[in-house]
Amino acid sequence: MRDGAESFALADRTFFDWPGNWDLEATRFPAPPLPEGWTYDENEAWSFCRPPRDENRQLPDQGWKIHVSAAPEDAERTLADVAAYCVRHGLLFKYLKSANVLRALSRKYAQRSSAGKLLTVYPVDEADLARTLEGLDAVVGGRPGPYVLTDLRFREGPLYVRYGGFRTRYMEDAEGGGDLVTAVRRPDGTLEADRRTPVFRTPDWVPLPDVLKDSLAARQAVDDFPYRITGALHFSHGGGVYRAEPAGEHALGAGARSVVLKEGRPYSGTDGVGRDAVARLAHEHRILTTLAGLPGIPRTFGTFEVRDHLFLVLEDVEGKDFQSWLAGVYPLTVPEPDEAAVAAHRDRALALFARIEALVASVHGRGIRIGDLHPGNFIIQPGDIPVLLDFEVADAIDRATPSSLGAPGFHRADATGADGDRYALAAIALWLFLPLAALGGLSPDKAPALLDIAARRFGLPEDLVARLAGQLAPAAQAGPSEGAPPCALVSAPGPFPAPDLIASIGRGLRDSATPHRTDRLHPGDFAQFAEGGAGFAHGAAGVLWARHTVLGERDAHHVAWLRAAADRVPAERIGFYDGLHGIAYVLAELGDEEGARRALDRAGGQLDVRHCPSLYRGLSGAGLNLLHFADRWADDTARATALRLADRVTDRLADALREPVEYQRRTGSRHAGGLMYGWSGPALFLLRAHQATGDTGLLDQAVWAVHRDLDRCASGPQDTLQVDEGFRLLPYLDNGSAGIALVAAELLGHRDDARIRAALPGLLRACSADFVIESGLWGGRAGLIGTLAALREWVPLPAADAERQLHRHLANLQQHAMRLNGATVFPCDGRARISMDVATGGAGVLLALAAAERGTRLLPFLTDSRSAAAVHPAVPERARGAHGAATPAVPSGPEGTADNGREVS
Repeated sequence: MRDGAESFALADRTFFDWPGNWDLEATRFPAPPLPEGWTYDENEAWSFCRPPRDENRQLPDQGWKIHVSAAPEDAERTLADVAAYCVRHGLLFKYLKSANVLRALSRKYAQRSSAGKLLTVYPVDEADLARTLEGLDAVVGGRPGPYVLTDLRFREGPLYVRYGGFRTRYMEDAEGGGDLVTAVRRPDGTLEADRRTPVFRTPDWVPLPDVLKDSLAARQAVDDFPYRITGALHFSHGGGVYRAEPAGEHALGAGARSVVLKEGRPYSGTDGVGRDAVARLAHEHRILTTLAGLPGIPRTFGTFEVRDHLFLVLEDVEGKDFQSWLAGVYPLTVPEPDEAAVAAHRDRALALFARIEALVASVHGRGIRIGDLHPGNFIIQPGDIPVLLDFEVADAIDRATPSSLGAPGFHRADATGADGDRYALAAIALWLFLPLAALGGLSPDKAPALLDIAARRFGLPEDLVARLAGQLAPAAQAGPSEGAPPCALVSAPGPFPAPDLIASIGRGLRDSATPHRTDRLHPGDFAQFAEGGAGFAHGAAGVLWARHTVLGERDAHHVAWLRAAADRVPAERIGFYDGLHGIAYVLAELGDEEGARRALDRAGGQLDVRHCPSLYRGLSGAGLNLLHFADRWADDTARATALRLADRVTDRLADALREPVEYQRRTGSRHAGGLMYGWSGPALFLLRAHQATGDTGLLDQAVWAVHRDLDRCASGPQDTLQVDEGFRLLPYLDNGSAGIALVAAELLGHRDDARIRAALPGLLRACSADFVIESGLWGGRAGLIGTLAALREWVPLPAADAERQLHRHLANLQQHAMRLNGATVFPCDGRARISMDVATGGAGVLLALAAAERGTRLLPFLTDSRSAAAVHPAVPERARGAHGAATPAVPSGPEGTADNGREVS
């Protein structure tokens, strides 16, 4: 799963949901008794207990807060004891509302900034902090609990302290692509990000209270650590994985040039049966000792402890991780796969799979089942030699219980003994040829359906296919395990796309609506829990706009839901795709002009403190929307505000053009390329501002903005041009070639720029890959479909070939599609759950299909395919100094081949 997803995948096997909804009533912590005058309320994860108002004990907006951790088996006792202390002393406190929320935030891949906290206590000042720490230490001091990574431990725990906000306020994060982060206020009144990094830190203007100085000294005391860390390979809540050099002759592995250190943190990174990272790491050492001497098993040098953390010292294995290996050799990430390369990959992958099977058989021969077998746990050495890593949940092969951990699609929850490994092996074989095996974790019959596609495409041996099909077949429906409901998802049948596909997706969107909930209307990617459930990209606004635009639907109850939700969105979240501007646009489209005005008014007060130029969450999205409403309402104020935003965007562009291009994985506008986070979104805004004013200076700026995105691009296979992130090439709509192409083509209708004209064929070739790992609009196949559909006239291929590639995309949507209660649905990015949102799910696929079949507009502010190359006459009216309308030119792209270079997983 993607980072941060696991906690939201526990409550529901179909959709992401808050961990607070994971079997809540059965695991809810008993509410502490509160005296008269105290108030109790709760949100999705926390329960809040507030004392009566006391003029002499006013809670500040920020200060030192105390976190209390607890081992799972001791959580109720610690909660009761801390709550009783807080009630006696009139301290506001909050606690996780259920044992399952605590479990979710203790899992191996829980967010490290949130993990470990059971309660939070809010002292009113430093004197209160000192009294409370001493008092609570006398009650719970020394009890077991996980380390809170963001905090300073007080004495022996489980009390931890950090300076931060008590009341939520937001600011734009200049280092995080303009996203909103919580903030604290500096003494001069300016805001500073309240960063919850997994290391204790305080703002430079906050002195450390005396009561904490001994604790800080103890933390800073240097242990005699016998290794020099040379690199971090992996992080999780359970601990890190590091490459290191032995620092002395007594270090385990001394004499080796390099070793790998696996860290286990106590009471952290728990698995499905409650074992923490320390227990699993000690267990892994025992398993590796049993397997010592087998080819393909790394050597272990032993374990050692530092401050209760256990470290396992392993041989540093040379080679590539399996996913990188496949990405480098997979033959279908181009538009026109070479059939000789397809056959060569088949033979090479089959030979590697035979070695993997032999390796697993040798492990079974020692009486061990692996339990957590998936591509992420292999290194492929030169010569395609597999090495197996990670034996944390391995166990005796005759053990009659399922594995406690496993990767979606490679783990069968009901399999025991060697059967679980055999299922995982079959899934690995499928993944070698069609890297969508994770979908088997959503729908049990999806893996066999994908195997059939892979077998036909690669000409796999019939006997192997028959064997794998039997191993991947859904378990007999004798009854659900552990009381869980049977899976409602099934693989979507072919042929694809069916004539009723648009209607079927629409039915799935309607069926998923939950108007009784206030946090979301439609389930989407887990990003909706950070942005809120109302936005355009991941929330209700986008789904309602797609339903209205494509299906002509307007549900009055859902419009009312969106209007009410808009009032709950923080005013600081102004963005078009993540906040109030997109909500206002959709409310107006659905007939609620008053609701739209109110949302715009709330956002208007924040424009001056926002600086990010992006289309997704920044000034360009707001500016485009204000130009739209200026026309819709004949509103000169909105128009003037939009043009001021255009000036600010050009200033930001000037700054960016003076900076070197960074090829790294960032979503900030200066460090990404594409429509949503790169400079193509601002280019679209500047183009529309030019159309509104006739100012050719704005058109110049739009051209330079697209040039800046082209600076981020590199040539890929088969003459493609793709966004270069330093370790991969991206063709997608949000961050990639497709988004640049959409704006570049429109810009060429107003300015015949040689560089953009030369780049457009390669950008469009990048939209035609045979294989695409995701299905969504932002980062998957739907975005490529929508781009090719919108720019049909620009595709540098004969019309028949261009239509063939578009129809191949449409047919290949079947690889991703599933059925839920008869409706067609699609997985989110990462393929862990079903999504209905625009960015990653069914609503986005619906928009792409409508663009392909009907020529409708893919997204707001883009033109539809019937007018993509049309010239928009400029109206010379710009206070800043118009130079007249540009001479339009509509060049035709040269014919050629098409392509896409893409990471496989």
